[in-house]
Amino acid sequence: MENISYGQWIQDKLEELANQTKTDGQIWRPSYSDHDRTGHELLRTWITDAGLEWREDVIGNVYGRLSGVSTETILIGSHIDTVKNGGKYDGAAGVITGLAVLKFLKEQGVRPQYTLEVVGLVEEEGSRFAASCQGSCAICGTLGEQELMEKDVDGITFLDAAHAAGYAPERMEQAKRDDIRAYLELHIEQGPLLEQSGNTIGVVENIVGIATYDITIHGEQNHAGTTVMSLRKDPVVAAARLISSLTDEISARSPSATVTFGRVDTDPGMPNVIAGRAHLLLDMREKDEEMLREHEALLMELVQKIQSNGMQAEAVRTQWTRPVAMDPRLVQRVHEAAEVEGYPFIHMNSGAGHDAMVFGKKVPTAMIFVPSCKGISHNPLEYTSTEDLYAGFRVLCRTVVTLANPE
Repeated sequence: MENISYGQWIQDKLEELANQTKTDGQIWRPSYSDHDRTGHELLRTWITDAGLEWREDVIGNVYGRLSGVSTETILIGSHIDTVKNGGKYDGAAGVITGLAVLKFLKEQGVRPQYTLEVVGLVEEEGSRFAASCQGSCAICGTLGEQELMEKDVDGITFLDAAHAAGYAPERMEQAKRDDIRAYLELHIEQGPLLEQSGNTIGVVENIVGIATYDITIHGEQNHAGTTVMSLRKDPVVAAARLISSLTDEISARSPSATVTFGRVDTDPGMPNVIAGRAHLLLDMREKDEEMLREHEALLMELVQKIQSNGMQAEAVRTQWTRPVAMDPRLVQRVHEAAEVEGYPFIHMNSGAGHDAMVFGKKVPTAMIFVPSCKGISHNPLEYTSTEDLYAGFRVLCRTVVTLANPE
């Protein structure tokens, strides 16, 4: 594997996928769209050109297969959908690098003990249907009927969108897999730690838990010039204190936690009117589930404090995804592969959700991170160098070989 041409092959395919699946000049492959279909067609072409077997399941997950002695399968994957105006690498880098590994092994004439498959998964991002990870959930048997009825911004259900694209998710039990021995996912880091620390490979130990909340604070709308400060019930001030207290206290108690108020708006939103309502969207992430529950308890205490000051306030939980630990044995295999290949590496946590968090609840799972230039992701400027893609390819390939051919 001394030839970096595999890194260039991956980079070229990422470029081709991006260029052929743009919407109004922006990279955007929402699930079951025309550009998503184009992505599937490109992936099918690359799979068959590599001499591998190709298939799609009833929900639209795309597979490439290198048959082994046993039908038990080591699955390598990531997603092929993107956020709107996203980058070339998020998700797709893992799918195409996985395909490059199978292509390399096929060209070397390898017949593994266990079957190897690469999969391009449906709707990880939630950019069209907010529940997200429907493809991996279908494979793991955890997709529910209610997810099929979720609507996009145009009022189209997941079920109807899939039907229009030629799939049949109502038969989701046919997508469920019971033959997977392990799941491996290579992904760009989507953060700056690898680049800043001078490391090439991230060995992921945990995927953080995610809790999101819809927070509304009702005060008393009034005139900005004639209402003295001591008589105001200003929800904006209450919101500011909530933001400051929650952020400061959680940062002090847990360096691994993140707190993000991604949206703050007021009603009526006029400069000469004390707002009657403040609305906030909150995202909290933590690698330890007990700590995440403690953060939630703190949030509720702060909401109750606002209520005790004479205003209405509520925080409605909209998502709860528990942290998922990667399989220690597979983590060690990735560690050893990076060591043997001679790349500098660190053990780290993933601050973003991935399909691996779905698989990690069902089968032994591991993740490999490669650097993101300046930590930028979900952005057209997202970039990972050819050399770093090649490093990820080598580490993933060595890990796969050791798992597929046990001594």
